[in-house]
Amino acid sequence: MTPLGFARGRQAWTIAKIELWRVFFAKRSFWVYGLALLPAVIFFGHGVDVKLRSDRLARRGAITAPLIDSVEVGESLDEVKQRLGKPAEERWSTRSRRVRQRTGTAGTTTHVIEPTVNARFVRLNVNRPTYSGEPVARIYEFEVYGPSDPLGRGPDGAENLALHRPATGSVPCSQDEGPEKAVNGSVAGGQSDRWCARDWPWFLQVDLGTNRPVARFVVKHASAGGENEESDTREFNIQVSDDGKTFTTVASSAGAGFVEERTEIRDATYFDGRRTARFLFIDGRLERRDIHRLLDFEEDRGIFAAIFQYFYLRLAIFFGCLGIFMYLFRGEMSNRTLHFWFLAPARRDVLLAGKYAAGLIASSAIFGGGALLTLAAMLWPHDPVDIQAFWNAGGRGQVFWYAAAAVLGCVGYGSVFLAVGLYVRNPIIPAAVLLGWEGINGVLPQIFQKTSILYYLQSLCPVPAPLPSDAPVLIRLLAAPAAPASRPAAILGLLLLTAFVLWIGSVSVRRMQIAYGTET
Repeated sequence: MTPLGFARGRQAWTIAKIELWRVFFAKRSFWVYGLALLPAVIFFGHGVDVKLRSDRLARRGAITAPLIDSVEVGESLDEVKQRLGKPAEERWSTRSRRVRQRTGTAGTTTHVIEPTVNARFVRLNVNRPTYSGEPVARIYEFEVYGPSDPLGRGPDGAENLALHRPATGSVPCSQDEGPEKAVNGSVAGGQSDRWCARDWPWFLQVDLGTNRPVARFVVKHASAGGENEESDTREFNIQVSDDGKTFTTVASSAGAGFVEERTEIRDATYFDGRRTARFLFIDGRLERRDIHRLLDFEEDRGIFAAIFQYFYLRLAIFFGCLGIFMYLFRGEMSNRTLHFWFLAPARRDVLLAGKYAAGLIASSAIFGGGALLTLAAMLWPHDPVDIQAFWNAGGRGQVFWYAAAAVLGCVGYGSVFLAVGLYVRNPIIPAAVLLGWEGINGVLPQIFQKTSILYYLQSLCPVPAPLPSDAPVLIRLLAAPAAPASRPAAILGLLLLTAFVLWIGSVSVRRMQIAYGTET
């Protein structure tokens, strides 16, 4: 380096040291610490919860792994408890739901009148025509029977008094579905063998011809004729009359009605020192078993990879660099202090380099340290054997590349937002545009992918972020680059892109004119 270049480097470093204090402790930077530390707090809270749960389960008694593995679906709760003993945790609950009560056979309901009444006219009034909510009444047969022979010489009211008698009712759905079809003694003729009415009030009336003793009614609803049981009559009543004008209600029914169906649920948890086994018993029989490790290292490592790529790179570092770098120049213009720097005996591009170095040191310390702290919080609750296996299987390399990706994310995004701050006052629009570009980059041709900072950062990540096997293709493209670059190529590409952006920024800062009157 030439003496002139060395002197400019010292100037840039002096500017960076001055700016560092403001970057680290500016009020607008405090939320950046929250973004960086949030994953570490989540993992630490998860570890504490697992440690406490493990201790609690162990105090309540641990059993051997073979005993847990011996439990099979279909076993009774008593059998499992007899073999395994008292569970470490047990929850009991009941679930109830309203279900149809089947009081008849194939949609047929019977209504006995005690004592017997005398009537010439019988009337069926439908209040709620179906269980499905459809406003259509359907009756396939309305039968009326008298009392049994007092001398016991015949069957109990074997004669259907309403058979082929004159019938009237509401306006039928069609000419083939009139009231007479409900007293023709047949249900086998399909929908043309029923009485059907759409208009309220829904009623069906039969003239028995003369006063007759009546003791029993039989109503055959929609499902008796082969229709869906949801079309059966839900609520109705039966009335009788001597003159066809004054009616008395003798029977009321809620059709098949409802009853409460109760299901007993038992959730028993056993512990063998490393695994928890949750056994779900439904009405005393094992319905489902779920055996898994209380702490699964590979699962947590996959979760860390997902958090790092989807939250840390795409959101935390992105918006953190926006908060830090955007205001290195724009904040000074808002505070009307930028002209002091321009009056200093230093080139403006040196000023740019110094401010960029300050932002880069601060953001790298915050997010690089945050990534390492998150990884440490993920590791600490695990078994030492699992952690040692991780180090032996290249764990140190993974730690290095996670930290490197975080730092290089600050390198790339920092340069972009520093340059943007020289051109625009409002960060919302450029941030939204850049965030959208980074989001769709995975579906663009590869030449356009190389203009994305996220493309290079994802290529550096040591563990691919897990995706569900049934994730749509578009989601897979957005989540990862179609053709990741090699690590040397990713680093070189990112540095070249950063250098180009900083060059644009240096051109802008050399031409910048102070106009505080336009700043708010």
